[in-house]
Amino acid sequence: MKLLAINGSPRKKMNTGSLLEKIVKGAMSKGAEGELAHLADLTFKGCISCFRCKDPLGRSYGRCAVRDELTPLLRKAHEADVLVLGSPFYFSMETASMRACMERLCFQYLLYTTKKPPLSPRKKAAALVYTMNVREEDMAAYGKDVVVARSKGLMERFFAPCEVLLCCDTKQVKDYSRYEFDFFDVPAKLKRHEEVFPKELELAYALGARLVS
Repeated sequence: MKLLAINGSPRKKMNTGSLLEKIVKGAMSKGAEGELAHLADLTFKGCISCFRCKDPLGRSYGRCAVRDELTPLLRKAHEADVLVLGSPFYFSMETASMRACMERLCFQYLLYTTKKPPLSPRKKAAALVYTMNVREEDMAAYGKDVVVARSKGLMERFFAPCEVLLCCDTKQVKDYSRYEFDFFDVPAKLKRHEEVFPKELELAYALGARLVS
């Protein structure tokens, strides 16, 4: 059993990365293989719409034909039994790198026909991890609930039912005094990070264990 977690945050050791690390450790606690990959370490681009993944007579049928540093990771994602994607929200969307990764990951499996199912490994367990600086009750006001539902539906279209772990009202920087942050209640954020984030890390660990069980 192999679990692959992909981190779409450019800050590898902050909220999203920390949650994904716990998911990997949770999977490994059950005897599974676990790997955490950081998109920030790779140079790649999004889908170029070459449609070579749609040509049944071509060598890239069902697989992305673009060759760059994302290619080996897409191969690992295809072969993994469990796939977890994690990203902070930037302007109410996944990061640009995660969005590009999702384009390449999912479009390769899509077929424009009703005669065949998608070419993805349909029994792959999946999960999404999202971190954001707004409170959960404010997600709808920024349209983030729609993005979560959209991405969850996308993952379930190509894989198995997808779980979602949300981490809201996050601590954004280590030293708030260096920046202009009067828009947020900084003391409340720091208090929440100290009291709630450890519990969210425990939830992430439990999710990793559950996904491989």
